[in-house]
Amino acid sequence: MMVKILIADDHPIVAQTLREMLSPDPGFHVYPPVVDSTDLFKALETQSVDVLITDYTMPGGVFGDGLGMVKRVRRLYPDIKIIVFTAMEQPAIIHALNDSGVLGVLTKCDDVREITVAVERVRRGMRYLGGRAEQILDDQARRKPQSRRPLSPKEMEVLRMYLCGHNVSEIAETLRRSAKTINNQKRMAMAKLGCRNDMELFQLHASSPLELTRESEG
Repeated sequence: MMVKILIADDHPIVAQTLREMLSPDPGFHVYPPVVDSTDLFKALETQSVDVLITDYTMPGGVFGDGLGMVKRVRRLYPDIKIIVFTAMEQPAIIHALNDSGVLGVLTKCDDVREITVAVERVRRGMRYLGGRAEQILDDQARRKPQSRRPLSPKEMEVLRMYLCGHNVSEIAETLRRSAKTINNQKRMAMAKLGCRNDMELFQLHASSPLELTRESEG
């Protein structure tokens, strides 16, 4: 049976490369790529799709991007198998995608030739992690046990204020702690979340808002 594939990526070169990798296979029918969530859901309304290969970050669409967009596809089109092909390399995001029902995750550091294998796997309802994605999760699993513990109430408090736009000095003054203590608590919290820098922290929070309310601390 012909596998009908839709590619969603806002980088034309990436989308074209994926299409060129898949189109020669006589068992695949690859639709013209779409560039954002607006075009994606328009295409899904009119085309029968078996496998969706989508970027994680595609700004500009009315339905957003990231985990929210993926969950919307899962809710409206539960039979479509999803592969996320992304430059994002945070372990927390890979875990969140797996938990949301995404069957395939490849990073843009993976060999693009893996995409054919990934399509064959997910079309059968099997999971597929690209080599780089597997390495990211393996590296996380080998970290110290403390890096996988839940955030402490004080770490939650610091991250909550930081994500609201307060800098370290302001947080230290408000909470009456030293700037060094605030920096350490922020660093430990980010390590537990698998974020290597501030950009990754904000990207993670934007795609899957962190539960940092006081109620969650109890």
